Amino acid sequence: MPLRSRTAHHVLPIDAAQVDSLLQGSNFGFWQIDVPRDEIYWYGDWCAAVDIDPCLGPDHTPRWGARIHPDDPSPMDRYHELIIGRREFYEAEYRVRTLAGGWRWVTTRARVLNRDARGQALRIAGVSIDIDARKRAELDLRAAETRLATAIWGTRIGVWENSVEGEFRWLNDWCAALDVDPCEGPSNSATWRANIHPEDLDLCLRSWDAEAAGLAGTYIVEYRIRTRGGRWRWIHERAMVTAHDDAGRAIGFVGVCLDIDERKRMELELRSQAKILETLREGVALVDAADRIEFTNPAFERMVGHDRGALQGTHVLDVLDGPARGGAPREAAARRLLRSNDPGMAHAVLLRRADGAAFAAEILSNPIDWQGEKKRVIVVQDVSERKRLEQEIAEIAHLERQRLGSDLHDGLGQELTGIALLLRGIAPAVAAVSPPAATQLDEIIALTNQAIQNTRKMALGLSPVALDHGGLAESLRRLLERARANFGVTVRLRWAAGAEPAIDEASATHLYLIAQEALLNACEHGHAQQVTISLRVSRLQASLSIVDDGDGLRPAPRPGRGMGMTIMQYRARAVGGTLRIDGRRGGGTRVRCVFPRVS
Repeated sequence: MPLRSRTAHHVLPIDAAQVDSLLQGSNFGFWQIDVPRDEIYWYGDWCAAVDIDPCLGPDHTPRWGARIHPDDPSPMDRYHELIIGRREFYEAEYRVRTLAGGWRWVTTRARVLNRDARGQALRIAGVSIDIDARKRAELDLRAAETRLATAIWGTRIGVWENSVEGEFRWLNDWCAALDVDPCEGPSNSATWRANIHPEDLDLCLRSWDAEAAGLAGTYIVEYRIRTRGGRWRWIHERAMVTAHDDAGRAIGFVGVCLDIDERKRMELELRSQAKILETLREGVALVDAADRIEFTNPAFERMVGHDRGALQGTHVLDVLDGPARGGAPREAAARRLLRSNDPGMAHAVLLRRADGAAFAAEILSNPIDWQGEKKRVIVVQDVSERKRLEQEIAEIAHLERQRLGSDLHDGLGQELTGIALLLRGIAPAVAAVSPPAATQLDEIIALTNQAIQNTRKMALGLSPVALDHGGLAESLRRLLERARANFGVTVRLRWAAGAEPAIDEASATHLYLIAQEALLNACEHGHAQQVTISLRVSRLQASLSIVDDGDGLRPAPRPGRGMGMTIMQYRARAVGGTLRIDGRRGGGTRVRCVFPRVS
């Protein structure tokens, strides 16, 4: 039957050929279905244009249904409801597999043209519309919106806009997540400004200036906002101008707010720590796992006489004074010096300035985990002035001991010797006159001789080490011989030839007295049977060790006792070193004094 086109004035007949011409290449596919025969009739070449099988011929319905995407609600169910009279019209969007194997979005609309006496549909007419481009754009937009919403949620971004009409609104619930008042309503600007930290308000007002923002087109500002809980929270705000008035002033914005509170507080804390590092009198250096310097504070650079940043990348041993360094021994020295089992223990060392001069220092090394990497923080204290004063005091005390020892030996000792000689001279005469008095005189002579021996021992104790009489090694040998004779212990001295460090007589005396105190403690209190005294000298430092197999460390019996250990600690500091006393596994004690090697 020819179709008719109705206009306002007359009706023009339209035949099937004209319809086909109108539908040729159209986005619409018109069709009719002969329901009893289940056969479809298409008008035009729509199926060919969209690369879809028209499923012509009998059994159209199951063949068309088989090409619908399994994840889409099947329009075939609605089609069957249309056939049996449950609905007169239906519409559905779904994907159909193309002849090339892809999926294409279509919309189908259909209605019943006539039914039989039982209400079963006999003929159905409909249209299928190609919506693939629109649908994919819509899905892409939804996916983009979802990604944007997820990104905004994940990054805690607040999105807002301020329209030309002056209406401000948030596009998400950022304020609620941060416990910040969104300040919505007509007076939102005044309310928001009232919640800004007073120290930050002037900066915000300059950033929000309509003329400045209109000229720049954007603004960025960071400030603190008061939360509903009453605390201050750092936020980062940035915006883009979307509209200007005739004078070029900004009147419309879109912008975002970011929660930077944690980052900002960490940044401020780091600044404070950096300020502390800048003002510290102690030198601080950060070294990597290879012992190369990554950072130094000004105090460290002043100590060693280098310019700012000049030490970065250099090996930490380059600032340690000692013999020529290099290769494996140098690395081993670094490990021994910086990787102590006790990270809180200070090491006495000599540092070398840029001009080559050496000075005394104490180093404290601690491991840290810096951004997933193993590093070490080294804290250095220049103790050269303190050591110089201590050295002067120790030298004065040593000279005073030498004077007292000389006075005892050459003064009192000689006088007692003269008395003993005089007594021996009159002994025959006394024996001839009174034998009992002669016996008493012999006792007086014996006591005088004993006093002479004690005086000599006291003189030797005041100045036990003489560099011109064998030095520290010879003095320790004599000490061990006396211990062997007095206590019956097995004693050994491990002393490599030429191992004695070049130290002054006062420092050698302190080391001798440390060894003497440790030896007496081992024999008298620890009941040791074997004692070994050894000296080790490395490239950077030396150590004196006294090891015994006695009872080990014991607590002081009552307060006020145990001064021997305190005095040993003092003597170790006097030579620029540190003292450590440890119990040994299996019994016994080890006393170890580590001090810097002078040459």
